[in-house]
Amino acid sequence: MLFRHNVSTAITRAGVLTIFLLFYISTAGHAQYTPGSWPASFIDYTDSTGSYIQDVSDQTPLETDVIFSASTPSSVLVSTDGAHAFFRFQLSANPYKANGQWSQYSWVVAIGDSTGQGAPIGWVSVNVSNSMTVEVKDQTTTDIIYTYGKKLANPAAVRSLAAGSSGYFYLDFQVPMAALTSRIGIDANSKIRFFYGSSTSGGTINKDYMTGGAVSFVGLTTTNFNAIENGTLVPLPVELSAFTAFLKGSTAELRWSTSTELNNYGFEVQRSVNGADWEARDFVPGAGTVHTPRSYAWSEDIRDIHGTVRYRLRQLDRDGSEEMHAVVELLAGPAAVNGFTALYPQPARDRVTVSYRSSAEGATRLGLYDLAGRHLRDLSGDAAHTATVQTRMVDLDALAPGSYILRMQENGRVHNRVLLIAR
Repeated sequence: MLFRHNVSTAITRAGVLTIFLLFYISTAGHAQYTPGSWPASFIDYTDSTGSYIQDVSDQTPLETDVIFSASTPSSVLVSTDGAHAFFRFQLSANPYKANGQWSQYSWVVAIGDSTGQGAPIGWVSVNVSNSMTVEVKDQTTTDIIYTYGKKLANPAAVRSLAAGSSGYFYLDFQVPMAALTSRIGIDANSKIRFFYGSSTSGGTINKDYMTGGAVSFVGLTTTNFNAIENGTLVPLPVELSAFTAFLKGSTAELRWSTSTELNNYGFEVQRSVNGADWEARDFVPGAGTVHTPRSYAWSEDIRDIHGTVRYRLRQLDRDGSEEMHAVVELLAGPAAVNGFTALYPQPARDRVTVSYRSSAEGATRLGLYDLAGRHLRDLSGDAAHTATVQTRMVDLDALAPGSYILRMQENGRVHNRVLLIAR
Protein backbone atom coordinates (compact mmCIF):
# COMPACT_ATOMS: atom_id res chain seq x y z
CA MET A 1 0.00 0.00 0.00
CA LEU A 2 2.85 2.37 0.88
CA PHE A 3 4.51 1.54 -2.45
CA ARG A 4 1.31 2.23 -4.35
CA HIS A 5 0.83 5.51 -2.51
CA ASN A 6 4.37 6.64 -3.36
CA VAL A 7 3.91 5.76 -7.05
CA SER A 8 0.58 7.55 -7.14
CA THR A 9 2.06 10.63 -5.50
CA ALA A 10 4.97 10.63 -7.94
CA ILE A 11 2.62 10.33 -10.90
CA THR A 12 0.47 13.11 -9.52
CA ARG A 13 3.39 15.50 -9.04
CA ALA A 14 5.12 14.68 -12.34
CA GLY A 15 2.04 14.42 -14.52
CA VAL A 16 -0.31 17.06 -13.18
CA LEU A 17 0.57 19.52 -15.96
CA THR A 18 0.21 16.85 -18.66
CA ILE A 19 -3.14 15.70 -17.28
CA PHE A 20 -4.37 19.30 -17.06
CA LEU A 21 -3.38 19.98 -20.67
CA LEU A 22 -5.09 16.83 -21.89
CA PHE A 23 -8.22 17.77 -19.95
CA TYR A 24 -8.14 21.28 -21.41
CA ILE A 25 -7.82 20.00 -24.96
CA SER A 26 -10.65 17.51 -24.51
CA THR A 27 -13.01 20.16 -23.18
CA ALA A 28 -11.94 22.98 -25.50
CA GLY A 29 -12.78 21.24 -28.76
CA HIS A 30 -11.64 18.60 -31.20
CA ALA A 31 -7.91 18.69 -31.73
CA GLN A 32 -8.14 17.75 -35.43
CA TYR A 33 -9.61 21.16 -36.33
CA THR A 34 -8.19 24.59 -35.58
CA PRO A 35 -10.52 27.63 -35.66
CA GLY A 36 -9.59 30.34 -38.13
CA SER A 37 -9.23 34.09 -37.65
CA TRP A 38 -12.49 35.98 -37.91
CA PRO A 39 -13.00 37.70 -41.29
CA ALA A 40 -12.82 41.46 -41.68
CA SER A 41 -16.23 41.53 -43.35
CA PHE A 42 -19.29 39.41 -44.08
CA ILE A 43 -21.53 39.33 -47.15
CA ASP A 44 -25.26 40.04 -46.83
CA TYR A 45 -27.18 36.90 -47.70
CA THR A 46 -30.19 37.81 -49.86
CA ASP A 47 -33.07 36.21 -51.67
CA SER A 48 -32.65 35.36 -55.34
CA THR A 49 -33.89 38.80 -56.45
CA GLY A 50 -31.14 40.51 -54.45
CA SER A 51 -33.46 41.72 -51.68
CA TYR A 52 -32.29 41.53 -48.07
CA ILE A 53 -33.61 38.68 -45.96
CA GLN A 54 -36.46 39.98 -43.80
CA ASP A 55 -37.53 38.13 -40.69
CA VAL A 56 -40.51 39.18 -38.64
CA SER A 57 -39.66 40.06 -35.00
CA ASP A 58 -41.64 37.25 -33.49
CA GLN A 59 -39.33 35.23 -31.28
CA THR A 60 -38.63 35.20 -27.54
CA PRO A 61 -36.28 35.33 -25.77
CA LEU A 62 -34.86 38.27 -27.74
CA GLU A 63 -31.39 36.74 -28.09
CA THR A 64 -32.94 34.06 -30.31
CA ASP A 65 -34.85 36.50 -32.53
CA VAL A 66 -33.31 37.14 -35.96
CA ILE A 67 -34.02 40.83 -36.57
CA PHE A 68 -36.08 42.31 -39.38
CA SER A 69 -33.74 44.03 -41.85
CA ALA A 70 -34.64 45.83 -45.07
CA SER A 71 -31.14 47.15 -45.68
CA THR A 72 -27.51 46.28 -45.10
CA PRO A 73 -26.37 44.74 -42.80
CA SER A 74 -28.81 41.97 -43.50
CA SER A 75 -30.51 39.76 -40.93
CA VAL A 76 -28.12 36.96 -41.85
CA LEU A 77 -24.63 37.03 -43.39
CA VAL A 78 -21.92 34.65 -44.55
CA SER A 79 -18.16 34.66 -45.18
CA THR A 80 -15.23 32.34 -45.85
CA ASP A 81 -11.43 32.42 -45.98
CA GLY A 82 -11.25 29.31 -48.15
CA ALA A 83 -10.49 27.01 -45.22
CA HIS A 84 -13.40 27.94 -42.93
CA ALA A 85 -17.06 28.87 -43.38
CA PHE A 86 -18.35 31.72 -41.21
CA PHE A 87 -22.03 32.37 -40.43
CA ARG A 88 -23.51 35.49 -38.83
CA PHE A 89 -26.92 36.07 -37.22
CA GLN A 90 -28.07 39.59 -36.34
CA LEU A 91 -30.07 39.09 -33.14
CA SER A 92 -32.32 41.36 -31.08
CA ALA A 93 -30.26 40.86 -27.88
CA ASN A 94 -26.92 39.51 -26.65
CA PRO A 95 -26.84 35.67 -26.59
CA TYR A 96 -24.10 35.87 -23.94
CA LYS A 97 -26.21 36.83 -20.94
CA ALA A 98 -25.56 39.20 -18.04
CA ASN A 99 -25.40 36.18 -15.72
CA GLY A 100 -22.14 35.22 -17.43
CA GLN A 101 -23.23 32.31 -19.61
CA TRP A 102 -24.63 31.66 -23.05
CA SER A 103 -28.37 31.46 -23.53
CA GLN A 104 -29.53 27.86 -23.63
CA TYR A 105 -30.67 27.63 -27.24
CA SER A 106 -29.53 26.70 -30.75
CA TRP A 107 -28.79 28.80 -33.83
CA VAL A 108 -28.95 26.76 -37.00
CA VAL A 109 -28.08 27.19 -40.68
CA ALA A 110 -29.81 24.63 -42.87
CA ILE A 111 -28.12 23.97 -46.22
CA GLY A 112 -30.09 23.06 -49.33
CA ASP A 113 -28.95 22.07 -52.80
CA SER A 114 -29.05 24.32 -55.87
CA THR A 115 -32.59 23.29 -56.82
CA GLY A 116 -34.12 24.71 -53.66
CA GLN A 117 -36.40 21.70 -53.54
CA GLY A 118 -36.74 19.00 -50.91
CA ALA A 119 -35.28 18.61 -47.44
CA PRO A 120 -31.98 20.18 -46.36
CA ILE A 121 -28.86 18.23 -47.28
CA GLY A 122 -27.25 19.25 -43.98
CA TRP A 123 -27.14 21.57 -41.01
CA VAL A 124 -24.48 23.69 -39.28
CA SER A 125 -25.28 24.91 -35.78
CA VAL A 126 -24.09 26.22 -32.44
CA ASN A 127 -25.99 24.57 -29.59
CA VAL A 128 -26.02 25.44 -25.88
CA SER A 129 -27.33 23.07 -23.21
CA ASN A 130 -25.01 21.67 -20.54
CA SER A 131 -22.14 22.86 -22.75
CA MET A 132 -21.70 24.72 -26.03
CA THR A 133 -21.04 22.71 -29.20
CA VAL A 134 -20.50 23.60 -32.84
CA GLU A 135 -21.90 20.83 -35.02
CA VAL A 136 -22.21 19.67 -38.61
CA LYS A 137 -24.82 17.03 -39.47
CA ASP A 138 -26.42 15.33 -42.41
CA GLN A 139 -29.69 13.41 -42.43
CA THR A 140 -28.37 10.68 -40.12
CA THR A 141 -25.11 11.62 -38.40
CA THR A 142 -23.88 14.54 -36.27
CA ASP A 143 -20.22 15.57 -36.03
CA ILE A 144 -19.32 17.67 -32.99
CA ILE A 145 -16.58 19.97 -34.28
CA TYR A 146 -15.88 22.09 -31.17
CA THR A 147 -16.99 21.86 -27.52
CA TYR A 148 -16.83 24.67 -24.94
CA GLY A 149 -18.13 25.44 -21.48
CA LYS A 150 -21.25 27.59 -21.70
CA LYS A 151 -19.74 30.15 -19.29
CA LEU A 152 -16.75 30.75 -21.58
CA ALA A 153 -17.23 34.29 -22.89
CA ASN A 154 -14.93 34.09 -25.91
CA PRO A 155 -14.58 30.56 -27.30
CA ALA A 156 -12.43 30.41 -30.40
CA ALA A 157 -15.13 29.32 -32.87
CA VAL A 158 -18.08 31.34 -31.51
CA ARG A 159 -18.43 34.99 -30.60
CA SER A 160 -21.02 37.63 -29.73
CA LEU A 161 -20.43 41.30 -30.41
CA ALA A 162 -22.46 44.49 -30.60
CA ALA A 163 -23.78 45.34 -34.07
CA GLY A 164 -22.50 48.92 -34.08
CA SER A 165 -24.80 51.34 -32.28
CA SER A 166 -27.99 49.59 -33.39
CA GLY A 167 -28.60 47.91 -30.06
CA TYR A 168 -28.57 44.52 -31.79
CA PHE A 169 -25.89 41.84 -31.52
CA TYR A 170 -24.07 39.61 -33.95
CA LEU A 171 -23.72 35.92 -33.21
CA ASP A 172 -20.89 34.51 -35.32
CA PHE A 173 -19.76 30.90 -35.54
CA GLN A 174 -17.50 28.95 -37.85
CA VAL A 175 -16.76 25.44 -39.08
CA PRO A 176 -13.89 24.10 -41.21
CA MET A 177 -14.68 23.59 -44.89
CA ALA A 178 -13.19 20.11 -44.50
CA ALA A 179 -15.95 19.27 -42.00
CA LEU A 180 -18.64 20.37 -44.49
CA THR A 181 -17.05 18.22 -47.18
CA SER A 182 -16.61 15.10 -45.06
CA ARG A 183 -20.12 15.16 -43.56
CA ILE A 184 -22.38 16.94 -46.05
CA GLY A 185 -20.34 16.41 -49.21
CA ILE A 186 -20.10 20.05 -50.29
CA ASP A 187 -16.96 21.95 -51.23
CA ALA A 188 -16.05 25.44 -52.40
CA ASN A 189 -17.63 24.81 -55.83
CA SER A 190 -20.92 23.28 -54.66
CA LYS A 191 -23.97 25.39 -55.46
CA ILE A 192 -26.04 25.63 -52.28
CA ARG A 193 -28.65 27.74 -50.45
CA PHE A 194 -28.70 28.81 -46.79
CA PHE A 195 -31.66 29.00 -44.41
CA TYR A 196 -30.99 30.60 -41.02
CA GLY A 197 -33.13 30.07 -37.91
CA SER A 198 -33.18 29.29 -34.20
CA SER A 199 -34.36 26.23 -32.35
CA THR A 200 -34.88 24.64 -28.97
CA SER A 201 -34.07 21.20 -30.37
CA GLY A 202 -30.44 21.73 -31.33
CA GLY A 203 -31.04 20.39 -34.79
CA THR A 204 -33.72 20.98 -37.40
CA ILE A 205 -34.97 24.57 -37.37
CA ASN A 206 -38.41 24.75 -35.78
CA LYS A 207 -38.75 28.44 -34.84
CA ASP A 208 -38.11 31.91 -36.24
CA TYR A 209 -38.52 31.09 -39.91
CA MET A 210 -37.17 33.50 -42.49
CA THR A 211 -40.07 32.75 -44.84
CA GLY A 212 -43.29 30.82 -44.41
CA GLY A 213 -44.00 28.23 -41.75
CA ALA A 214 -41.33 25.67 -42.55
CA VAL A 215 -37.79 25.46 -43.87
CA SER A 216 -38.15 26.57 -47.48
CA PHE A 217 -35.21 27.33 -49.77
CA VAL A 218 -37.44 28.52 -52.62
CA GLY A 219 -36.59 32.13 -53.43
CA LEU A 220 -33.25 32.11 -51.58
CA THR A 221 -30.02 32.84 -53.42
CA THR A 222 -27.99 29.97 -54.85
CA THR A 223 -24.29 30.58 -54.30
CA ASN A 224 -21.03 28.81 -53.51
CA PHE A 225 -18.09 29.43 -51.22
CA ASN A 226 -15.76 30.35 -54.08
CA ALA A 227 -18.06 33.23 -54.98
CA ILE A 228 -18.33 34.29 -51.32
CA GLU A 229 -14.54 34.29 -50.93
CA ASN A 230 -14.29 36.53 -53.99
CA GLY A 231 -16.70 39.02 -52.40
CA THR A 232 -19.85 38.16 -54.33
CA LEU A 233 -22.90 36.07 -53.60
CA VAL A 234 -24.24 34.65 -56.87
CA PRO A 235 -21.57 32.70 -58.80
CA LEU A 236 -23.30 33.07 -62.17
CA PRO A 237 -26.21 35.26 -63.23
CA VAL A 238 -27.57 32.34 -65.27
CA GLU A 239 -27.37 28.71 -64.16
CA LEU A 240 -27.16 26.63 -67.33
CA SER A 241 -28.43 23.16 -66.41
CA ALA A 242 -28.09 21.53 -69.88
CA PHE A 243 -26.68 22.30 -73.34
CA THR A 244 -26.96 19.72 -76.11
CA ALA A 245 -26.67 19.54 -79.91
CA PHE A 246 -28.29 17.12 -82.36
CA LEU A 247 -27.98 16.57 -86.09
CA LYS A 248 -31.30 15.88 -87.87
CA GLY A 249 -30.55 15.35 -91.53
CA SER A 250 -28.67 18.51 -92.47
CA THR A 251 -30.06 20.58 -89.58
CA ALA A 252 -28.07 21.32 -86.43
CA GLU A 253 -30.42 21.65 -83.47
CA LEU A 254 -29.24 23.23 -80.21
CA ARG A 255 -31.19 22.92 -76.99
CA TRP A 256 -30.35 24.36 -73.61
CA SER A 257 -32.09 24.99 -70.33
CA THR A 258 -31.54 27.15 -67.24
CA SER A 259 -32.51 26.47 -63.64
CA THR A 260 -32.51 30.18 -62.65
CA GLU A 261 -31.81 33.48 -64.43
CA LEU A 262 -30.82 36.85 -63.01
CA ASN A 263 -30.99 39.89 -65.32
CA ASN A 264 -30.44 37.66 -68.33
CA TYR A 265 -30.53 39.71 -71.55
CA GLY A 266 -30.04 36.67 -73.76
CA PHE A 267 -27.71 34.23 -75.54
CA GLU A 268 -25.52 34.79 -78.57
CA VAL A 269 -25.08 31.52 -80.47
CA GLN A 270 -21.54 31.18 -81.83
CA ARG A 271 -20.16 28.62 -84.30
CA SER A 272 -16.68 27.40 -85.26
CA VAL A 273 -15.79 25.08 -88.14
CA ASN A 274 -12.05 24.96 -87.43
CA GLY A 275 -11.96 24.99 -83.60
CA ALA A 276 -10.16 28.34 -83.48
CA ASP A 277 -12.29 31.04 -85.11
CA TRP A 278 -15.81 31.78 -83.85
CA GLU A 279 -18.63 33.68 -85.54
CA ALA A 280 -21.95 34.88 -84.12
CA ARG A 281 -24.85 33.07 -85.80
CA ASP A 282 -27.89 34.41 -83.97
CA PHE A 283 -29.23 35.93 -80.75
CA VAL A 284 -31.86 34.30 -78.52
CA PRO A 285 -33.53 36.62 -75.95
CA GLY A 286 -33.36 35.58 -72.28
CA ALA A 287 -36.11 35.62 -69.65
CA GLY A 288 -34.68 38.41 -67.47
CA THR A 289 -34.98 37.32 -63.82
CA VAL A 290 -36.82 34.05 -63.18
CA HIS A 291 -36.54 31.36 -60.52
CA THR A 292 -38.10 28.48 -62.43
CA PRO A 293 -36.52 26.36 -65.21
CA ARG A 294 -36.56 27.72 -68.77
CA SER A 295 -35.88 25.85 -72.03
CA TYR A 296 -34.47 27.23 -75.28
CA ALA A 297 -34.00 25.85 -78.80
CA TRP A 298 -32.26 27.08 -81.93
CA SER A 299 -31.40 25.46 -85.28
CA GLU A 300 -29.69 26.09 -88.60
CA ASP A 301 -29.01 24.23 -91.85
CA ILE A 302 -25.39 23.06 -92.18
CA ARG A 303 -25.66 21.01 -95.40
CA ASP A 304 -22.70 22.88 -96.90
CA ILE A 305 -20.40 22.03 -93.97
CA HIS A 306 -18.46 18.78 -93.66
CA GLY A 307 -16.49 17.70 -90.60
CA THR A 308 -16.64 18.85 -86.98
CA VAL A 309 -18.86 21.82 -86.15
CA ARG A 310 -18.66 23.42 -82.71
CA TYR A 311 -21.19 25.66 -80.98
CA ARG A 312 -21.06 27.68 -77.79
CA LEU A 313 -23.27 30.20 -75.97
CA ARG A 314 -22.24 33.71 -75.01
CA GLN A 315 -24.65 34.75 -72.27
CA LEU A 316 -25.21 38.50 -71.82
CA ASP A 317 -26.53 40.33 -68.75
CA ARG A 318 -28.61 43.48 -68.84
CA ASP A 319 -25.73 45.30 -67.12
CA GLY A 320 -23.36 44.42 -69.98
CA SER A 321 -21.43 41.60 -68.27
CA GLU A 322 -21.12 38.27 -70.05
CA GLU A 323 -20.30 34.61 -69.51
CA MET A 324 -19.09 32.05 -72.06
CA HIS A 325 -20.60 28.59 -71.67
CA ALA A 326 -19.41 25.11 -72.66
CA VAL A 327 -18.76 23.93 -76.20
CA VAL A 328 -20.76 21.21 -77.94
CA GLU A 329 -19.75 19.38 -81.11
CA LEU A 330 -21.47 17.86 -84.13
CA LEU A 331 -20.03 15.83 -86.99
CA ALA A 332 -21.60 17.27 -90.15
CA GLY A 333 -21.94 15.20 -93.31
CA PRO A 334 -24.27 12.85 -95.19
CA ALA A 335 -27.01 11.48 -92.91
CA ALA A 336 -26.30 7.87 -93.83
CA VAL A 337 -22.71 7.90 -92.56
CA ASN A 338 -22.19 5.83 -89.42
CA GLY A 339 -19.90 6.79 -86.55
CA PHE A 340 -19.80 9.53 -83.94
CA THR A 341 -22.28 12.34 -84.52
CA ALA A 342 -21.82 14.46 -81.38
CA LEU A 343 -19.61 14.77 -78.33
CA TYR A 344 -20.37 17.39 -75.69
CA PRO A 345 -19.17 19.24 -73.76
CA GLN A 346 -15.65 19.26 -75.16
CA PRO A 347 -13.47 19.51 -73.14
CA ALA A 348 -15.51 17.65 -70.53
CA ARG A 349 -15.35 17.89 -66.75
CA ASP A 350 -17.36 15.29 -64.80
CA ARG A 351 -19.39 13.68 -67.59
CA VAL A 352 -19.72 13.70 -71.34
CA THR A 353 -22.59 12.91 -73.72
CA VAL A 354 -21.70 10.75 -76.71
CA SER A 355 -23.97 10.39 -79.75
CA TYR A 356 -23.25 7.90 -82.52
CA ARG A 357 -24.93 6.24 -85.49
CA SER A 358 -24.65 2.52 -86.17
CA SER A 359 -26.20 0.08 -88.63
CA ALA A 360 -28.55 -2.70 -87.66
CA GLU A 361 -26.62 -5.60 -89.20
CA GLY A 362 -24.33 -6.40 -86.27
CA ALA A 363 -23.23 -5.64 -82.77
CA THR A 364 -21.72 -2.24 -82.02
CA ARG A 365 -18.98 -1.89 -79.43
CA LEU A 366 -18.18 1.43 -77.81
CA GLY A 367 -15.07 1.74 -75.63
CA LEU A 368 -12.80 4.23 -73.92
CA TYR A 369 -9.01 3.98 -74.39
CA ASP A 370 -5.94 5.90 -73.29
CA LEU A 371 -3.50 7.32 -75.85
CA ALA A 372 -1.35 4.19 -75.58
CA GLY A 373 -4.30 2.12 -76.82
CA ARG A 374 -5.06 0.46 -73.48
CA HIS A 375 -8.74 -0.35 -73.01
CA LEU A 376 -10.12 1.47 -69.96
CA ARG A 377 -13.87 0.99 -70.07
CA ASP A 378 -16.63 -0.68 -72.09
CA LEU A 379 -19.41 1.82 -72.89
CA SER A 380 -21.57 -0.39 -75.11
CA GLY A 381 -24.33 -1.06 -72.58
CA ASP A 382 -27.64 -2.47 -73.73
CA ALA A 383 -28.62 0.02 -76.43
CA ALA A 384 -30.57 -1.32 -79.37
CA HIS A 385 -28.48 -1.41 -82.54
CA THR A 386 -30.57 0.48 -85.06
CA ALA A 387 -29.66 2.91 -87.79
CA THR A 388 -30.79 5.83 -85.64
CA VAL A 389 -28.47 7.89 -83.49
CA GLN A 390 -27.82 6.51 -80.01
CA THR A 391 -26.91 8.78 -77.10
CA ARG A 392 -25.02 7.87 -73.93
CA MET A 393 -23.91 9.89 -70.92
CA VAL A 394 -20.50 8.78 -69.64
CA ASP A 395 -19.35 9.44 -66.07
CA LEU A 396 -15.75 10.73 -65.99
CA ASP A 397 -15.25 11.23 -62.23
CA ALA A 398 -12.67 8.42 -61.95
CA LEU A 399 -10.53 9.67 -64.85
CA ALA A 400 -7.63 12.09 -64.55
CA PRO A 401 -7.56 15.22 -66.75
CA GLY A 402 -5.99 14.61 -70.15
CA SER A 403 -6.69 13.15 -73.60
CA TYR A 404 -8.49 9.87 -74.31
CA ILE A 405 -9.83 7.98 -77.30
CA LEU A 406 -13.49 7.01 -77.79
CA ARG A 407 -13.62 4.04 -80.16
CA MET A 408 -16.68 2.68 -81.91
CA GLN A 409 -16.50 -0.71 -83.72
CA GLU A 410 -19.30 -1.96 -85.95
CA ASN A 411 -19.38 -4.24 -88.99
CA GLY A 412 -15.61 -4.34 -89.25
CA ARG A 413 -15.29 -0.57 -89.25
CA VAL A 414 -13.62 1.51 -86.52
CA HIS A 415 -14.43 5.14 -85.69
CA ASN A 416 -12.29 7.17 -83.25
CA ARG A 417 -12.85 10.50 -81.51
CA VAL A 418 -10.55 12.33 -79.13
CA LEU A 419 -12.05 13.11 -75.71
CA LEU A 420 -10.51 15.91 -73.66
CA ILE A 421 -11.01 16.11 -69.87
CA ALA A 422 -10.16 19.36 -68.09
CA ARG A 423 -10.88 20.40 -64.49
